[in-house]
This record gives sequence, structure tokens and C-alpha cells, in this order.
Amino acid sequence: MTGNSFRLFVLNGRLRSGWRVGLYLVFYLVGLLIAQLPVGILYVVYLMRQGMVHLSDMLAGMGLDRLPLWFFLLLKIAELIMLLPLTFAFRRLLDRRDFISLGFRRDRGWALDLLLGLALGGLQMLVVFAAEWIGGWISVGLPGGAALLRGLATSGVAAALFVLVALSEELVFRGYLLTNLREGIGPVLALTLTSLLFGLFHLLNPNFGPLALINITLAGLVMGYAWLSTGNLWLPMAYHFSWNFFQGPVFSLPVSGVRYGGLLAVADRGAAPLITGAAFGPEGGLIGTLTLLSTFPVLWLWERWRGRTLEK
Repeated sequence: MTGNSFRLFVLNGRLRSGWRVGLYLVFYLVGLLIAQLPVGILYVVYLMRQGMVHLSDMLAGMGLDRLPLWFFLLLKIAELIMLLPLTFAFRRLLDRRDFISLGFRRDRGWALDLLLGLALGGLQMLVVFAAEWIGGWISVGLPGGAALLRGLATSGVAAALFVLVALSEELVFRGYLLTNLREGIGPVLALTLTSLLFGLFHLLNPNFGPLALINITLAGLVMGYAWLSTGNLWLPMAYHFSWNFFQGPVFSLPVSGVRYGGLLAVADRGAAPLITGAAFGPEGGLIGTLTLLSTFPVLWLWERWRGRTLEK
């Protein structure tokens, strides 16, 4: 291998960041398939025991909008069991950096970042829910008795699910991918590429459309900016969890095209699908766009307050 060819792959004794990212994505996708295959087989057995023996019935039962909550939870557990050692190995062997430096350091202010993420996502979803209700775009009912108890139990399971979703997706997109691409192509282009990839990652979600792609890409920009401005994953992980949890289990709106139960009986009236996102939820509508855009000034102010206060 000539010197120029060698430098195409290696820089300063390490594989170049672009190659590391490419390899990581390949190993992640293959590992995801292998890790989640047993869970998929388990679900097929479950469907057969429910009397679904025809292939067409099984395929219908495997739609993301038809899957039970426990299945999503098992999928995410399997993913995380694969993802943590994979990322640790790439970080130590190829990046030659420690795993904690991806954004898990508990520096001064990390708990405040965590609290801001939790509060911000919850407050924004409260505003979204209230706006849709006041606007007459959704109908809202209060379940009672056994339905309320089922809603509480479902919300507890969904909370665990969304903790795993936030951890795994932030570790992949803002943790490993953004960290490494930033090293090779700078923060602006790295943030743009990882956010677009984050949007495309949801391509197979039910009722996905162009505005959903824009909004989820925008969500990637928000959480990427949160990572860049704080230097940790605590804020984007907390915000990611809070946004999903309050959107779905608390206010009973669809989360990226999937309903996860909830404490309320909520239905979209179909009066303003461009605003509400209809079956995809707020991330598929203009209300999601405006809400996500409103996050940037909050993070900008937080970054400046944080720099002035915590570094004294």
C-alpha cells in the first residue's frame, strides 16, 4: 500500500472517522438483525398461538401500528444488549478513546442538563396537547375504572421502553456517529448528516410522509445541538425520553405513527391533519415543526447561562 493510499484510510495512527462510522453502521445494522431475530421468532409463535396461521394474517399482525407494547420493549432490550458492547469495542479499539467521553461524563451541571431535558419535553407536549384540544382538532375523553388502571400500567411499561429508546438512539446518532463525524468533517456538516440519517431511520414507521421526515430530521438537529452545546448526552437523552413519554403514554397522542396507549382517550378529528400530523402524531404536522423550532432559542439561552454560571 502506497503512502497516499494508506493516508486515505489512516490518520494519526487511527482509521479515519468516516471509515469508522461506516463500519459502525454496518455492524450495528447486522447486530440489530441478529439480536432482534429471536424476539421476532417469539412473536411469530405468539401469533400462531393466537390462531394466526396464514402468512397474510401474520404479516398484518406485524405492522408497527399493530405490535403489542411488550414486543417493542423486548426488541429494545435485545438492541441495547447488542449495542452497548459493540459501541464500547468500537470506541476502545478503533477510536482509541474511552466510552464515557461519548457524552456520559458527570461534570458539573450534568444533573441540571438532565432536569432541563425532562422539563422541556414535558412542557412542550403539554402546550401541543392543549393547542390541539383548544383548537378542536382532537377529542379528549377520560377513561375510568379498569380502563384507567390499564392506562396506568401501560404508561409504566412505556416509560421503561422510552428510556431504552432514548438511550439507544442517542448513543448511536448523537453519541457515536456525531462524535466521530465531527472529528472528520466539522460540527455543522456532521450535525446535518446525522440528523438526516436520524430522520431516514424512521422511514418505515406507519403514515410516514415528507413533513415527518423534515420534523424528525429537525428533532435530530435539536438533540445534536443539545449535545454540542453541553458536551454530554444527558440533555438530549432526557429531552428525547420526555418528548416521547409525554406525547404518547401521558397525552395519548401517536408517537412517530405508533400509539402506545395512554392515560386519556384521544382521537384526531381529521379537521387539520397538516397541523396535527393526524395518524403520525405531532412529529408529522406543522405543530411539531413550530414546537421543535422553539427549542433552539431555549438551548441557546441555556448554553450561555450554563457557561456563565457553571464555570465560575
